[in-house]
Amino acid sequence: MTDENDLEQIATGQQFVGARIVQPNDPVRPRLFVLRRHVDVSGVSGTGVIADGAEWPDGTASLRWRGEHPKIDFADRGVTTLHFVHGHSGATEVEYLEDEPADAPVLDAPVALRRVIDIALGKPVRCPQCGRPGACRCIANRHDARVDVVLEGVLAYLARTDGAA
Repeated sequence: MTDENDLEQIATGQQFVGARIVQPNDPVRPRLFVLRRHVDVSGVSGTGVIADGAEWPDGTASLRWRGEHPKIDFADRGVTTLHFVHGHSGATEVEYLEDEPADAPVLDAPVALRRVIDIALGKPVRCPQCGRPGACRCIANRHDARVDVVLEGVLAYLARTDGAA
């Protein structure tokens, strides 16, 4: 049931399903990924590739768990939700199975750049002192590594678009 607070959030754009509206002829396609767990915090899923997923063109994502009791999860806010719910502070990461295809049509630069940066920001950055991808006790600054990840994504985008951003 929707209450007044939910209606207000919907009206102000604070609550939404998907990051964008995909029109029938939009030249975009889903991106396949796996959920790779480095440390099994809960003791249920194990380590390695524990789920298969798809990031849909509207920004939502779906996930199919592997194992004895498979199930499907849907994330209205996409990979961001998957990191929040299943990431366990870097113990689990989303690993895309392929980069954007070279023959894929180039999206409008602002949308494409936003997507590239969003994906780059979602990648785990290892601690420069202990090398852990998630939370650790080191007081190391991961800012430089995060900037490097974002720059790699933007440079790859620029290479695909011949610098026409």
